[in-house]
Amino acid sequence: MTKRVLWMLALLALVLAAAGCGGSDDEGEGTRTGTGTTEDGEGEVVKGGILRIGTTGEIDSINPFVAFNSESYQAFVIEYPLLVQYSPEFEWEGDWAESWETSEDGLTWTFHLREGSWSDGTPLTAEDAVWTGETVLKYADGPTSILAPFLSHVKSLEAPDPQTLLITYERPVGNVLPQLQQFFILPKHVWEQHVGSNGKGLKQFNPQDDLPVVGAGPFVITKFDKKGTTIFEKNPSYYGPEPNVDAVGYQHFENEDALLAAFDAGELDFLEEVPSNAVAQLEQQDDAVVSKVPSTQIQNVIFNSNPDKPRNRELLDPQVREAMEYAIDREEIAEVVFGGNAEPVASIVAPLTGEWMNPEIEPLPFDTDEANRILDEAGYERGSDGIRVDDEGQKMAYEVITPTGVQGVQREFEIMKNGFDEIGIRITPKALDDTTAFEEILKPDNKYESFDMAMWSWVGYLDPDFVLSVTTCDQWGGWSDTGYCNEEYDRLYQQQGVTVDQEERKQIVWEMQEIHQRDRPYIHLVAVEYITVSKSNWTGFHPDLIAYSKLPWTDPHRTSE
Repeated sequence: MTKRVLWMLALLALVLAAAGCGGSDDEGEGTRTGTGTTEDGEGEVVKGGILRIGTTGEIDSINPFVAFNSESYQAFVIEYPLLVQYSPEFEWEGDWAESWETSEDGLTWTFHLREGSWSDGTPLTAEDAVWTGETVLKYADGPTSILAPFLSHVKSLEAPDPQTLLITYERPVGNVLPQLQQFFILPKHVWEQHVGSNGKGLKQFNPQDDLPVVGAGPFVITKFDKKGTTIFEKNPSYYGPEPNVDAVGYQHFENEDALLAAFDAGELDFLEEVPSNAVAQLEQQDDAVVSKVPSTQIQNVIFNSNPDKPRNRELLDPQVREAMEYAIDREEIAEVVFGGNAEPVASIVAPLTGEWMNPEIEPLPFDTDEANRILDEAGYERGSDGIRVDDEGQKMAYEVITPTGVQGVQREFEIMKNGFDEIGIRITPKALDDTTAFEEILKPDNKYESFDMAMWSWVGYLDPDFVLSVTTCDQWGGWSDTGYCNEEYDRLYQQQGVTVDQEERKQIVWEMQEIHQRDRPYIHLVAVEYITVSKSNWTGFHPDLIAYSKLPWTDPHRTSE
């Protein structure tokens, strides 16, 4: 779910942005494949053609106030302007902003913007950024909560002229640029008519009803089908360098077998997430280039942490959650599900972030004897069928939501089930598509009252702010997939955001991870390597950049390397 980013977190933006590929005269069904490079790999880039990307994920919505899947954020990052982005050297550089400076007191950031226009010809100005930011802040406790974390501590936005944007903060903030790389600027002239009462219309607007979607990035959406193929065509009004490809086709597949078959048949040029069990076979293919790099993707088990949940309240017991963690074999998940391309973890902050991950937060070992001891001492006795019962005599048996778009989730579930069988807890999978799965978690009416457990993944950034924000009380009905709410945690989240000294901020971030470990809204399983494959006649991909910063938010508009 950005959600997965979250989700995962997605790579379309980087792929189409960096892909220096071209077309031959061999045309398929509306596509042109790349001609490749010279034998020494240093051939001149040939421009044009359509880049065809395959995924088992889905673009759940192209409305930024509704969407949570990483695939949707891939769409936003190439559709809408961003102020800043990472360079290939992981240094900050401008996207829509040519340059910026900060006031001496650290409160006001001034961005100088490139001249441009929206894809419908309307001028792109700083007023669009002001309207977007003010709208997000105005309805941050409701319809715009998903985008609100990216403008944390912003006091005001101003446009003294069309090419200048002033963002003023309540206090000096230690991570302004990492936050703003996720601030998508929307066209005011399109969106302001859809605000509605108390901002509710923002979530009800369906941009796909009036295609092409108005954007100012390198590509615009001309066809949308979340269960089929979505088409992104080159935007002639883009303020940056012209993309190397004419269009990108982004195709959803219901399962990994169908995805791989399409790639083998030459129907796809790039797979954004390769199943680990297919890596060895793909590496043997002459026309395939497999890339494996570390990522910030963390697989997890989710507990409904709403203290007012009406049933199976024993799952709120920290001892039950601790026992469940002892019954999960992370090493087996890393080896069997991900072919060794993963490592056990216990924090939502990934190892790739470096010192932001608290080194004291370590995964518990696989030990069903210890899990049984904890549950026995807590008084959860086994029934005649071996299944434990709660204080009211109800069986400890639960449905676990398993989103079908999450790679490896069904095999993760089977390994977890085997361990839980040994400790007298019965679980059954509830496989749902990603959109339905998240709706099931939130219902009814964003109250988190129906589900017990789920499995998914989070993909963070190099900066920990976003992934820590998802469990704040403010994100009920937004990013939250747990219903977790802890005032102490929220206080620390606000504090870390305004702590400029990064060493001091790190200590706060570590403390937040300790609270997570104590309360266990999640059991985090493994950090997964990011594996992609492309046809050898396409060049210009940067999987390392993609994986380093939640994929779509890194280097999003770099289109002609």
